[in-house]
Amino acid sequence: MPNRLSRLFRKGPIRPEDYVGSDEARNEQMVRAGFVAKAKHYLRQIPLAGEVVAMYFCMLDAKTPMWAKATVAAALAYFVLPVDAIPDWLPVVGLTDDAGVLTAALTAISANLTAEHRRQARDWLEAEKVILVEAREA
Repeated sequence: MPNRLSRLFRKGPIRPEDYVGSDEARNEQMVRAGFVAKAKHYLRQIPLAGEVVAMYFCMLDAKTPMWAKATVAAALAYFVLPVDAIPDWLPVVGLTDDAGVLTAALTAISANLTAEHRRQARDWLEAEKVILVEAREA
């Protein structure tokens, strides 16, 4: 990974690969291993939890294009990894960087998210008894 600090001052797009690496197979393996545990703990605090889980199922779908899988894998790897730009344990601001990365990935791959992915996400969230922010507010 090239010097990340120099990229902060350069104008241009932010590439997730600069932060989690470009090894797609490794990123996907890390996401699969760590996503469920971290999701159960932190998804209650993220308003777009249902969409994040839908992105996970989109990544697992064989029909999803490789570029979309790589984008989701990189974003979810950032969410799962313990090393962050802002540590997750900080109150209020701890998950803001994760939410930003996840939102950017969601925007990029939204055309590949299907109703089936969202249904699988809803089923998983219900089965795991994850309480969504939207559900608590209603």
